[in-house]
Formats: sequence, C-alpha cells, structure tokens
Amino acid sequence: MKGNQSHLTIAGSLAAFAAILMFAGHAIAAGPTERVIHRFRGGSDGSVPSVGLIADKAGNLYGTTTDGGGGSCQGGCGIVFELSPAAGGRWTESVLYRFTGGNDGAVPQTGLTFDSASNLYGTTIHGGTLGDGTVFQLTAPATSGGTRMLKVLHSFVGSTEGEYPWGSPVFDQAGNLYGPTLFGGRFGGGTIFQLAAPARAGGAWTLHVLHHFKGTNDGLDPVGALIMDSRGALYGTTYAGTVFKEVPPATGHTAWTLKTLYNFDSVLGLSGGVLAGKNGVLYGATALGGSANEGTVFQLTPPLTRGGAWTATTLYEFAGGSDGEYPQNALVADKAGNLYGVTQNGGTSGLGTVFKLTPTQHGAWLKTILHNFTGGGDGSGPGAGLIFGRQGALYGTTIAGGSSDNGTVFEVVP
Repeated sequence: MKGNQSHLTIAGSLAAFAAILMFAGHAIAAGPTERVIHRFRGGSDGSVPSVGLIADKAGNLYGTTTDGGGGSCQGGCGIVFELSPAAGGRWTESVLYRFTGGNDGAVPQTGLTFDSASNLYGTTIHGGTLGDGTVFQLTAPATSGGTRMLKVLHSFVGSTEGEYPWGSPVFDQAGNLYGPTLFGGRFGGGTIFQLAAPARAGGAWTLHVLHHFKGTNDGLDPVGALIMDSRGALYGTTYAGTVFKEVPPATGHTAWTLKTLYNFDSVLGLSGGVLAGKNGVLYGATALGGSANEGTVFQLTPPLTRGGAWTATTLYEFAGGSDGEYPQNALVADKAGNLYGVTQNGGTSGLGTVFKLTPTQHGAWLKTILHNFTGGGDGSGPGAGLIFGRQGALYGTTIAGGSSDNGTVFEVVP
C-alpha cells in the first residue's frame, strides 16, 4: 500500500404503505422497517462495509469491508465476509479472508462476483506487486464448511494498465473478466480492462486495456460496476459525468470502441453505474443536480434511429432534508418496474434513507421512503446500492453506525 494512503471513498423491500401522500409527488411516507442482521465490531471483524452485497442460491450474503481485519494498513486492510441465515431469524458471520496489505492486496473497495463453480472474484484498490491494486479469486471450498483460498489473478501497473480498480468485476460468456480502474492508464484518467481467462486450468490470466480515458468527451475516472448486454457490450459511468458504452470488436478485428451515450454536468457525480431496463433503457442516479442540487434519478432512452442521440429524463429530484440527498449508488428494480435505492444523507435524521420510486400512469414517479437511518443501532450512511434476496427482501450496508460505529448489514422486509 502506498505510504499508508487513506482509504478512498467517493462520498461514496418494499415497506408497508402508510397511506400519506405528500404534495407534488414527493413521497409516500412509510415507517421504518429495517432490521440489522450484522453489526461490524472493527478489528479482526472488519469495518466500513462501503460496497454492495451478492447472494448465492441458498440465501447467503457475501461482501467486503474496506477497513479492519488487520494487516499492514492503518485501520486494517479489509476483509471478505459471508453472512448465513440461521434459526430464529439470526445470521452468522464468517470472515473468509483478511487482507494483509502486501502482494495479496488491500482495501477491497468493490463488491464481489461469482462464477459458475462458486468461486468469488473481486478487486482491491491498493496492494499487489506495485501497490496499484489487484484482481483476486477466492476459490470455492473443496468440502462443505471448508476454507476458501485467495489467488491474485493480476496486480496492476498504474502507468500503463490503470490503478484503483473500482467496480465489481463482470464475466462474459467465455469466462473473461471486465472492470474499470479509477485512475492511471496512459493519460491518468482511468481505464476499462479485460482480464482474459487462461486457456487451460491453472494458467495465467492476461490483462488487456480496452480504453484509456483521456478526460475529453469520453469522460474521466470510471467508477461503479459495469454491466454487459447480450451482445457483449459494456455500459458504465465516469465520475466526470458521462455514461458510456464499450463496443466489442467486429469479426476479424481486435480493438474495442468507446461511445459516450450521454454527458451530464461533471459536478453531478456519477459513481454507481447504470441499471438496464426494458427496451435498452438505462437508469441511474446523480449525487447532485436537480432543482435543489441534492441529487436525481434519471432515465436514458436509446435513439429511435441508428446513430441518433440518447435522451435523458429526470424521474425524480431530491429535495434534501427529510426527502433525502446524495443518491450516489446503483439502483435495482423489481418485476413491476419499481426502482429502489439509497441516499447517503438526508432523511429525518440526516443520515440516509432507503427509497422506492413507483411509475404512475401519468408519467410521474412517486417516492416512498422505506427507512430513515438514525445513526444508532440501525446504522448510518448507506454506502452502496441494494440487492434483492429471498422472498423479495432488500439487503444493503451502512458505512457507520451499529453497536460500535463500524457499519452494518441491514434487511428491509416487504
């Protein structure tokens, strides 16, 4: 880890309706329905779970913390954890790995990804051979209850490949991994990389840089998980305000092509990636902007004709205060087309909210606050987007709060 650099953070399900409809479509108020399923204790248990979770078929949850766990980093180098449902509604935590801050990496600032064999993959923004971050694999245990082993698949060289890989890796059908680096690369503005799977088991993974961000019309500092469409194209966001599409090469060619789909104001802060909806529509959130400059949820609609411009529509403008502010994270959707997300600040205690946006027949979207964080045992500052778990419950994390102010994992139950 470079000089004990501070851990970077870009500051960064349904509930029972209470039947109180507020004026101008601002909110349908709902009482708190959150239940904390784990409170991090710091130290070897980890702290600051600032990224999202994933779930397996059995309903176990997996995630990372950026701090705690031990190692050579000030405040700890972070952990990978598993939460398993137990009898009586309780959850049991298992620490799968504690980073040391050496070649194994440090500060896992992104979420995890499964492959078909139940191996886990993720990234660290520090550590590795040169301290520029890593892509790692945690192997599936050989037997039930066995140990997962960590293998570093790649250590970044910041000046040529990028540094601070900041987005959960995504697989293509051939088993290759893709992701963004926040900084580094040829122009210092970050990269999009492919980590090509080995031709045979046990072989080396090979890194290819698909795009070096220049900070011109392509944007700067890509952040947030990428998503992939059925044709293998990648979609993502940059903190400089662009939404982009990385198009795979045509048959017989090797170069990928980056297309900027839309360019927002650079001060708005796009750090959560985008969500794919029906008919090619994309959804996302800006940390700032809107009439109160407290953030927005937007929709990007593809052009009707080839080569035309994408259209941005603001679905909701946060008013700040009790309405919530700073919705910087990724969104999720249910089968009915409702959107769910978090605001890092605002709400009745100013410490963040969980919200739902519901489309209406007239085109407006109504907002329901599902939970207002209080900063006590329920946590504060939801640091990442939500996921759906078993029976439609929503799960997420807070970067602070809990019994020792080291963050929580929470559940919002329908």
